[in-house]
Amino acid sequence: YENTFVDENGELPESIASSALNEWVFNEDTIRKALRLVMENALKVDYGQKIGKTIIFAKNHAHAEEIYRIFNEEYPHLNGYANVIDNYTKYAQSAIDEFSDGKKLPQIAISVDMLDTGIDIPEILNLVIFKPVMSSAKFWQMIGRGTRLCEGVLDGEDKREFYVFDFCGVCDFFNANKGRETLNTV
Repeated sequence: YENTFVDENGELPESIASSALNEWVFNEDTIRKALRLVMENALKVDYGQKIGKTIIFAKNHAHAEEIYRIFNEEYPHLNGYANVIDNYTKYAQSAIDEFSDGKKLPQIAISVDMLDTGIDIPEILNLVIFKPVMSSAKFWQMIGRGTRLCEGVLDGEDKREFYVFDFCGVCDFFNANKGRETLNTV
């Protein structure tokens, strides 16, 4: 994000045109790099064999489908690992129920507004913000998806942390970047 939008003085602009952001967010290379970063650095379960439950917050349905398509191209051996859950999903509640079960796939839910608020899935270990968010209330609701306590989720250890991968500078926008140093590789 910073590398793409920083100006010649090293400053981030106060605003970014939606067309420029859309071009960056929908870029195949950006999606591949973001997925690779998440898959390599996310909290894992099953003694490091499987990424923990993860929500990718996509910008819209087309973006979610593109993330899903690229995930399947990059990780063909992980069939059923990711799923799109949005208002286009048939039987959305069944898809949410399957994602909510720590013993079932998918491990990654690519969501457009359906998992941002009002969902209680304690097993969620990773949040991926891949869309701009301008509402403080919505942002903190999204972050809240990772704050649920969960006993034994990390190979018998209780959940004490969760990771946020912020590809759109939302944490900085809300002055909420208090965790580990940001990885600037996308």
